[in-house]
Amino acid sequence: PDVTTKYRSAGDIVQKALQKVLEGCVVDADIATLCELGDKIMEEETGKLYNKKVKDKKIEKGIAFPTCISVNEVLGHYSPFKGESKVLKAGEIVKVDMACHIDGYIGAAAHTIVVGGDKVEDRRADVVMAAWNCAEVALRLVQVGNTNTQITEAFGKIAEDFKCKPVQGVLSHQLKKHVIDGTKAIIGIETEDQKVDEFEFEMNEVYCIDVVMSTGEGKGKET
Repeated sequence: PDVTTKYRSAGDIVQKALQKVLEGCVVDADIATLCELGDKIMEEETGKLYNKKVKDKKIEKGIAFPTCISVNEVLGHYSPFKGESKVLKAGEIVKVDMACHIDGYIGAAAHTIVVGGDKVEDRRADVVMAAWNCAEVALRLVQVGNTNTQITEAFGKIAEDFKCKPVQGVLSHQLKKHVIDGTKAIIGIETEDQKVDEFEFEMNEVYCIDVVMSTGEGKGKET
């Protein structure tokens, strides 16, 4: 029960931070400032919990993955210094992700929005809906007795429906205490160069579902 409580507490905090950052993703908002906001909330909120020492040791807590705000074709991990930052523009697709932990138990969250809040019906809508549907399917399929390959296959079918492609190299890892990239993983799409072993989900395992879809060929490259 204590482990579950720590996971839930980390999840609640990361959702609060995510919501605040999403509210700040408006036209002309500075990306570095928003990243700082997300990190600050995670630090402050984790700092309010579990402050009693256990066996004379402090419980570690705080940021597990810094706030990243990646725009349009940038896949992820964009958390710039002030001097390298950019501002958001109307109509841009913004992906926000972050994670915090309590005693090594990690809560991660991510969301995609269109800056300005306008409804879109072009390829931006297709790629957002492809990712959303994949996340919803994964939530239903990550159950005891199901396999990771069932989810990979579902991702492929959904991407096809929206004429998009899962981005190569994206893995949804098992989470363990102090480990954000566990050995068991769900792959978004298999390639000749990258495959994962099939396995069945077991009771009390924790996974971070990472869905990245593209309107292009689905191949990332270093920037």
